[in-house]
Amino acid sequence: MVERRVEIRVPLEPTRRDWSRLLGQLASQLDDGHVYDRDLHALGRALKPVLRSYRRRARWTGAPDLT
Repeated sequence: MVERRVEIRVPLEPTRRDWSRLLGQLASQLDDGHVYDRDLHALGRALKPVLRSYRRRARWTGAPDLT
């Protein structure tokens, strides 16, 4: 019998501290063309509820509105 340790990397859920960096990386990938044009529709659909939630929360807290 052979025994060895195998590590499997499991992606962690992003925390509140991660979102600014991750969104910055997304913006860079969009600017650099690393996101294919064919993926833009799905990305736009995914961003709509994020923007809606941000705007709702911004009204409650006084955070800057995104227009």
